[in-house]
This record gives sequence, structure tokens and C-alpha cells, in this order.
Amino acid sequence: MKHRIGLIALAGLFTFATVALACQVPVFRYALERWEADGYQVVFRPGASGKLTAKEQEAFDFLSKKAQDGDYPANIFVYFDEEKPEETKAGSLALVYPQKIRGLEQAPIWKGAATIENAKLIVESPARREIVKQLLEGKSAVWMLVESGNTEADNGAEEAMKAAFVDATTNLKIPEGVLTQEDLQKDEPPPGVPIDPENILRSEVPLKIDFSIVRVNREDPAEQVFLQMLLNLEDDLGEFSTEPMVFPVFGRGRALEPLIGKGVNANNALDYAGYLCGACSCEVKDLNPGMDLLISANWDVALEGSEVIIEKILPPLEGTAALTSAVLANDPVGAVGVPLPEISADAAAPLSAFRSSYWVIGIGVVLLVVVAGSVLILRKKSA
Repeated sequence: MKHRIGLIALAGLFTFATVALACQVPVFRYALERWEADGYQVVFRPGASGKLTAKEQEAFDFLSKKAQDGDYPANIFVYFDEEKPEETKAGSLALVYPQKIRGLEQAPIWKGAATIENAKLIVESPARREIVKQLLEGKSAVWMLVESGNTEADNGAEEAMKAAFVDATTNLKIPEGVLTQEDLQKDEPPPGVPIDPENILRSEVPLKIDFSIVRVNREDPAEQVFLQMLLNLEDDLGEFSTEPMVFPVFGRGRALEPLIGKGVNANNALDYAGYLCGACSCEVKDLNPGMDLLISANWDVALEGSEVIIEKILPPLEGTAALTSAVLANDPVGAVGVPLPEISADAAAPLSAFRSSYWVIGIGVVLLVVVAGSVLILRKKSA
């Protein structure tokens, strides 16, 4: 079993960095307001003819528009790969993790027929809609419980998480020094004492320590693409298909590595919660653990002004039942949940400069965080 640095050690590095860089906004809130989601790649390949059929072109146009949608944009880049046509008559589409995280050469995490039904499954699902809704209502994180199929084990995992939520809300505190727009209007700083803009909240989303859990059935056809995003976060998660897994999701849909099986317990969950609720000492997203999920939401519109416009960032989920049954019935190439075997190792994340006034301390902090980030969070595997 591979050994990874623990979350407590990682949190310790971030705590050290907090002293150096003084950003007090909690990680979960900093991520929501400031971290843009990385873009997934969707690659279309024509059939043996070298051209897309009319229906395949409909799917291509749908996803191309979703990438540019002013109301409900999806974090995707759409490509047409005419140099590598399929040997079969039908064309295909494949979903690939963001390049900046996984590197240039990697296998798809999901592949299916180039149909409008599959195109919709890539960018829409009930679980992802619920994630967006709850995060914009003020949840610190939404914990996705991917069920094992064993009711007793799955219910036990949920109860363990609920116990952890009680501990977290009791024992964790919002870091001191966070300022709302209302705080700025009420209190003026002493003369000569600057206010750090990194400590100012940019939206009116309630700031609180509050968690929720959403369960996903592994066999739910509406969630198959979403599940592949989660279940390929690590190359060996397929080895634990009979265990419940819990993925913390925060910010604009950023997921951390899961707790698994017996590792789903209050102590381990509290470690994760401590990181999420701690001061965001490393403001560079790529130096933090986690992977962005593919979600259709207009985060910027929702966070503007004084109100959270949940309806604006949640488009109608069209015909989910009919869509999923059609996919199951008419999928000629096994489009639902077909993970491809190997995913290349993570590419080194690019370094961004910290504030120049702290450059000496900042270099040391970056080096420490890079070491931590390169191995990610300790996953609490079953004993």
C-alpha cells in the first residue's frame, strides 16, 4: 500500500503558511469565491466514414454551446479528433480529466456513443445539481457517499459522518480576521493599518461551519459519468468497489480523495473538516489537494451582489428518467460508465508567485506545500 502524507501534517504546513501569508478566509470559502474550476476535455471521434452523422453533430453542438453558455456554463473544452476515427460505423465521445492536473497524455475516464443523451449525462445529473444548491446555500462541504450496495455498511458510513459533523460544528471555529462587506462599513481600521483584501469575503453566502451528506447509488444511470469523475481520482479505487466511499466536495465542486470502508469514521472526517475550515494559507489552487468536478453552474452570477441566485445557476434538468432509460436501452458501445484502465501520473503543478512583500518566507512555504500537494491527502483505507 502506498503511503501518503496525512491530513494533519498537511494542515500543519498550511497553518505555518497562515502565519506567513495571513489569509484568514477558510479554505472552503476561499475556494468558492476565488478558485475557477479546471476544464475537462470532451473528445469526439467520427465513425469509419470520418464524418459525424446528423445526430452525432447534434451532440457535438450541444456540448460546444455548453462550454460557452452565458447562463449555465460547463467547465469543458470540446474537440473533434478527425485523425483518429473509430473503426465502427458509429462515432464516439470521451471524457478526460483536466490536462493541467493529469498531464498531456492520459486515457479517458469515460467513453460512450456520440449521442445527445450521453452528451447531457456528461454535464448534468441530480447529484451535481444538489451539490451546487447546497454549496451556494452555505454548506462548508457536501460529502458524497458512494454506496457499496451493502445497506448496513452504507448506513453505518452515513451515521459515522453525521457524528463527525456534530464534532466539527462543536470544535471547529471560523478563523479570526475574516471580514464581510458589512464589517468594512461598520469599523474603520486604525490609521496606518492596512486591510488585507484576501481576508474580505466577496459574497453574501452565509459563512458557517455546516456539512451535509448526499448518497449516490453506484447503479444509478443518471450518475454514471459523475461517478467516473469520483472513482478515477486514484488509480486503485476500483479495488474497493464493495466498500462505501465518502468524498468531500467544496468550493466550486472540488473533490478530495475519499474515506473508504472502515476509514469512514468521525476521527478521519474531522481531519478533513479541519483542513476545509482552516485558514486558506496557500491561495494558489494548484498547490492544494483535490480535483475539480465537471459541473454546469454560473458561479460568478450566483455570487454577485447581495443575494444567492440559486435558480439562475441551476438549469432545468430535462427528462432525466427518459434520458437514462434511453441510454440503457440504445447504447451500442457500452456508453454508461465505461472506465478505461490506465490514467497517467499527475503532472507537476505550476508554481505561482506569492506576494512580493513575503517572498523569503513565501519560497519556503511553497516548497513545503509542493511536497504535501504532490502526494495529496492521506486516504484512510480500510484496515
